[in-house]
Amino acid sequence: MNDDLYWDMIQERWDAIILMYNTFRNKDQIIEFDVTDQKIYSYPAGDYINSLSERTREQTAQQFAEAKKRNQFILFVKDTQNKRLRSYILDLPK
Repeated sequence: MNDDLYWDMIQERWDAIILMYNTFRNKDQIIEFDVTDQKIYSYPAGDYINSLSERTREQTAQQFAEAKKRNQFILFVKDTQNKRLRSYILDLPK
């Protein structure tokens, strides 16, 4: 992932991302990192998934279910300036 601009941004904000995740650890959530505003949000997973386009909704729901089983979480990087929304499945720290 070395050539991934967003990956570098994730690494820079990793502690804040995990802090946000841990704030709502016992809830089904998806974390969103808005790189334009440099803000991190936690959303109820069902609501977030339902807000996605029909094309990506089912795939994201499946990925979310798999991530939960594997002690992982989904992080969406939202870049409004470049009109991009990219997802990452990441391991939760031990």
